[in-house]
Amino acid sequence: MKSVLFYGPKDIRYEEVETTEIKDGEIKVAIQVALTGGTDLKTYERGHPKIIKSIPSAFGYEFAGKVIASKNKKFKTGDRVISANTAPCMKCFFCTKQEFELCENLDFLNGSFAEEIIIPAAIVNKNTYLIPENLDYKIAASTQTLAVCLQGFHKKPIAEDSLILVYGIGAIGLSFIKLCKYLLPKSRIIAVGSSSLKKNLAIKNGAEKVLDYKTDDLNKAVNTINAYGPDYIFECTGKPAAWSQSLSLVRPGGTVNFFGGCPKGSTIELDTFKMHYHELNLIASFHHQPRYIAQALDLLGSGKIDLRDLISLEMPLARLEEALNLMKSGEVIKVAMKP
Repeated sequence: MKSVLFYGPKDIRYEEVETTEIKDGEIKVAIQVALTGGTDLKTYERGHPKIIKSIPSAFGYEFAGKVIASKNKKFKTGDRVISANTAPCMKCFFCTKQEFELCENLDFLNGSFAEEIIIPAAIVNKNTYLIPENLDYKIAASTQTLAVCLQGFHKKPIAEDSLILVYGIGAIGLSFIKLCKYLLPKSRIIAVGSSSLKKNLAIKNGAEKVLDYKTDDLNKAVNTINAYGPDYIFECTGKPAAWSQSLSLVRPGGTVNFFGGCPKGSTIELDTFKMHYHELNLIASFHHQPRYIAQALDLLGSGKIDLRDLISLEMPLARLEEALNLMKSGEVIKVAMKP
């Protein structure tokens, strides 16, 4: 079959690879759509400490497809499915505390940028789902994007009338805007970004104002909206400068959710006076739990949240590198890759 393999930063190759037979408990899926995401772009540019374990490596993780072989009673040939890229073991220290995203035995499933993928038994049993009949493959493939946002949203309760700042308006930031408008209809949302495409989508989806970090004095601009600053900030860029900026923007008693993962070894300075005397709440969110995959698929299937406008283009899999570079330039948000 054809697959895109990762050989190193900015070195990916569309190649012929050997197919393998499935084992007991596994299913093989013919991929219909694989989506590009921010994690894929970061992996392409710098590798990934958890996902890339050896070179060359298959990569890609957001997909929807059709079962073409099954040795698992849950699914049969012809079923339309989506799968998460991990499943918790349910036995380790973290799983016993319901912190499934921190499971010590998470084994990341790679390989959606290919014609076929084999889903391990653990993921089939705990984190693979039938696609609702009314949902097309392209939108079903975006389930994980919404699931990680649900995970982040529920990390700490947010008051219904909050002023929320979404820092970074790629697929994740825009998904947070959609989610906040659905779950917190009385909230006010402002955003930070620079791409014209993304600014327009942020406004369309519920942000009342979009600030440009390249041209605006963010602190001054935010203070004209609320003299104290936002109640809650979702940091969605994964850049240390944005992490630091978020700390200066949030109001006393407010919360910053460091959602965007920075490069390994990154550091920022923390003003301990402000942290203590302003009683800041600093939290982080990583990955997802099975319950949020199921909830995300239900929200998409019911039409309560629509991520269709985040998928800018469809392209053949052979053009994945081009798609990732279009994402980097801000010309697209997500691209649907068709094997």
